[in-house]
Amino acid sequence: MLAKPGEDSDERLAERCRDGDLEAFGVLYERYRRPILAYLYQIVRDYDQAACIGQDVFLKVFQRADRYDPSRRFSTWFYTVARNAALDWLQARNRRPQVGFADVDSDEPCVPTPADRQTPEVDDRLQRREVAEQVAKALAELPQIYREIIELVVYQDMTYEQASEILGGVSLGTLRSRMFHALRLLREKLVTVAGSDGRNLI
Repeated sequence: MLAKPGEDSDERLAERCRDGDLEAFGVLYERYRRPILAYLYQIVRDYDQAACIGQDVFLKVFQRADRYDPSRRFSTWFYTVARNAALDWLQARNRRPQVGFADVDSDEPCVPTPADRQTPEVDDRLQRREVAEQVAKALAELPQIYREIIELVVYQDMTYEQASEILGGVSLGTLRSRMFHALRLLREKLVTVAGSDGRNLI
């Protein structure tokens, strides 16, 4: 008995897409819509354009499902398609497509008043939102390649191996080194906006 599309692995859903199965494609769309858009945004830094590129990416994935190699992890292939589409968009507008690894190798949120804080739950929720806004602001100031690494490994919980393949086969040692530098730079940016003790984040 065949499994329902929602119960299938990504790889099996991709095989079904290759046979023109729209239901399988719908499941993949729901699984990947948000993470793919989040990743695209870290490259192009424009929500509307990320959404537009995302639609094209999903269409390409469905149309080119026959090019997917089932021996590879589907998510890695999908993110590679997405990254190439985003870089193509940057190049088409005479923008610098990416910050290379050699280039980066050198070394306003609303603050609630006490009256607004009516319950511990509301207070905690507001604090988390403030922290998220400050982190997003600091992240936006990082070079593109650093934003990509943090998005893939930290926010999307990918392994270094997966991130390496998506980013063009960068060695794991190099990737770990870049992550170290990315997080250090992010921490410096956060100190700038939050203070050395983080008092502006809470």
